[in-house]
Amino acid sequence: MNPSQASAPPELLLAGPADALLRSLDALRGVRDPGVGASILELGLVESLRLRDGEAELCLVTPGASCPCSDLTADAAFRAIQQALPDTDIYLTQDHAVEWSPRRASTALRHRLGGLPDFHPETERGLPLRRPDNPED
Repeated sequence: MNPSQASAPPELLLAGPADALLRSLDALRGVRDPGVGASILELGLVESLRLRDGEAELCLVTPGASCPCSDLTADAAFRAIQQALPDTDIYLTQDHAVEWSPRRASTALRHRLGGLPDFHPETERGLPLRRPDNPED
């Protein structure tokens, strides 16, 4: 595996009509994590979105059991999908079996924040990212 693949976030699972998926994803881009200020999509908090027959199934990953913002973020995501797809029954789950790690965040977000570690699967240790403006970090 080359280094660019090692730091790629997990793939978001999507299923359903393209138009409805695009509207839903646009709505979810507006849902921000209160602690970081980044979109839940950028942070990798959305595990999957499946749309079919008037139903939407949204699965979120929680940053941890002790995260005080998990419920707020889930409520905001639910409302965003509700506004994007008003005639749709929405089922939202939080997958506590999937652990969130900074590796789930988009590469662009990790570079922008500089403080989220880059994870290498061979060690699963967080290694600090180097900022492009200061290669000595």
